[in-house]
Amino acid sequence: NPYFNIPPQFLTKDPPKCVLFGPKFCLNVPKTFIIREKVRMNRDNCFKVYDSQNTEYFKVSNPMKTMRGKHVITDINGEDLVKLKKKLLSLHPTWHLNAGPKLESRLATLVFEFTMLKKKARVYQYGAPYPHEDDDTKYDNMRPTLYIKSDSTGRDFKVFDEVTSEVYADISKKAMSSNSDMLVEPDNYSVTVNPGVDVLFMVALTLMYEYALSDIES
Repeated sequence: NPYFNIPPQFLTKDPPKCVLFGPKFCLNVPKTFIIREKVRMNRDNCFKVYDSQNTEYFKVSNPMKTMRGKHVITDINGEDLVKLKKKLLSLHPTWHLNAGPKLESRLATLVFEFTMLKKKARVYQYGAPYPHEDDDTKYDNMRPTLYIKSDSTGRDFKVFDEVTSEVYADISKKAMSSNSDMLVEPDNYSVTVNPGVDVLFMVALTLMYEYALSDIES
């Protein structure tokens, strides 16, 4: 997408704050994206990601409709960028984020926690050399880098830094569209990403959170 091809010196005056896939996915101003479900009532069939001007940025598909969830984020040209993969046996709903050659390197893990009063998730990031997607990685001795917390409905939440508590993204299922006075459809997400934050990373976390929450509700 041309929006991400801005020369690095024009992205931000300061170093990016939260980057997983590279500074080319960071912007110098807050920007809102809509994650729109392509076919209602079937989350496995695809999402598409647009900005408030209805410009398409990413697509999301499930190329292998198996019991183990596998969802791939591509760019608008169909190039694979990220694979989101559900962990089968886990005390808490857990999703892995994979990228790299053949999308087989595990870069991050989202672990969802659910109580009657709150819903939240911990995000762990791995360093190079990255574990393979099928490795039984242990993160009990790791400190989360990010947290995702929501209200009791689980529909409005924030992604923030574990140490500084700085908010990197605000996500909501009820946000005003910039093109009208209508609310976005309830099955869609509005994701506002702050300056210097990796847009692709925030989109991937939003989807993993949605998948984990849907697993619990179903």
